[in-house]
Amino acid sequence: MSEQQTRPAHSRPGAPLAGGEPPLASAAPAFLKTYDVVMPILKRDWPAAERGLEFVLQNLPLRRLVVLSAPDILPLLPADGRVAFMDENTLCPGLTLAAVKELIYRRIYTDKRAGWYFQQFLKLAYARVCTDEAYITWDADTIPLRPIPYQNGAGQYLFTIKDEYHPPYFDTLGALLGLQKQIPESFIAENMIFDTALVNEMLGEIEANGALEGGAFWEKILYAVAPGQLAGSAFSEFETFGSYVLAKYPGRYALRRLETLRSGKNILGEAPSREMLLWAGQSYDSVSIEKFSASTPLVLLAKSGAYRAGHTAAELEACNQRYKLIPAVYGWGRSLWPRFKAWGGRYKRMLRRMRG
Repeated sequence: MSEQQTRPAHSRPGAPLAGGEPPLASAAPAFLKTYDVVMPILKRDWPAAERGLEFVLQNLPLRRLVVLSAPDILPLLPADGRVAFMDENTLCPGLTLAAVKELIYRRIYTDKRAGWYFQQFLKLAYARVCTDEAYITWDADTIPLRPIPYQNGAGQYLFTIKDEYHPPYFDTLGALLGLQKQIPESFIAENMIFDTALVNEMLGEIEANGALEGGAFWEKILYAVAPGQLAGSAFSEFETFGSYVLAKYPGRYALRRLETLRSGKNILGEAPSREMLLWAGQSYDSVSIEKFSASTPLVLLAKSGAYRAGHTAAELEACNQRYKLIPAVYGWGRSLWPRFKAWGGRYKRMLRRMRG
C-alpha cells in the first residue's frame, strides 16, 4: 500500500466548540458501528457548516468528521478530537481543483462548474484511502436533526431515496458503465454511505473503459459527459454509485426514505438558532440551508418561541408551499425581498392569522 493510501487525516487545533451549551435534548444514540463522515467544503462555507456541527457530531454514526478542504480552512476548525482535516488536493494523486479546471476548460473553454464536479470526485476518491469497510459523505449545508442510522437489522447498508430525475446524469452513467437508471426514485439525498470495496471496484471499471479518453476515473467521467452538458449538471456521484450497486449487487443495500426539508432556509432563515433546529427536528430528520435558497417572512414565525410552542415546522413549511412565497428556490428568489416590503401589510395580516 502506498504512502498516499496510508496517510491519516490529521486532527488540528482551532477554535473550541461553543462552550457552556448543554448537549442535545436526546441522549446520544447507541450506534452499533461508526464511520468516517466525509465533508468536502470551502473555507467560505465553514461558518454555515459550523452552525450544524453539534448535530452532525451527535446524530450521525460518526467516528470522526473528515473535513476535505484546502489548508486555509485550518484556523477555523474546532479543537475537537472528532474533527480531522485532509488536504483536498493531496487526497488522490493527480486529482486537484486546478487539474479539473484545466481539463474542463480544454474541452469547453470555461471552467465555471469545476468546483461542483471536484467535490463529487473527492467523495468517490476517499475510497482509495479509507481503511474501513464503508464511509459516509455528508453535504456541509445539511443538518441531521435526529439520529440517522445507515445499516438495518439485516446488516444491509441504507440508501436514502428521494424524487428527482435529471436525464444528463444517466447519459453519463451509460457512457461510463453501460448502465441505465435502476429505480424510479433518485439517490440524491445530500448524504450517502459508500461501501469502500464497491466504490473501488466501480472506479476500476470506469478506468478500464477504453472507449473514453483519460486515465484516472475523474478524467474518464469528464470525457464521458457530452460537451454540450459539461457546463451544467451532468454527473452525479450518488446516482452513479446507487445505480451501480443495485445493478450489480442487488440486496447489498436496502432503500429508505427520510423526512427531509431541502428548502429549510425559506422558513428557518440563513442562521437558525439551536432552539429553532431542535424544534424543526420534531418534524424532520434533516434540513438543508442552501446558500442559493432564500429566506421568507415565515422566518419571523420560526423565531417566535410562542409560535413554536403551538405549531410544528411541518405546518410552517405547508404554509410556505401554500402561499408560494418563494416560487423559485434558485436564481431570482432573493429579488423578492423588496416585494415583501412593498406588500408588507398583506404579509403582516397573513402572519397574524398564522400565529393564531
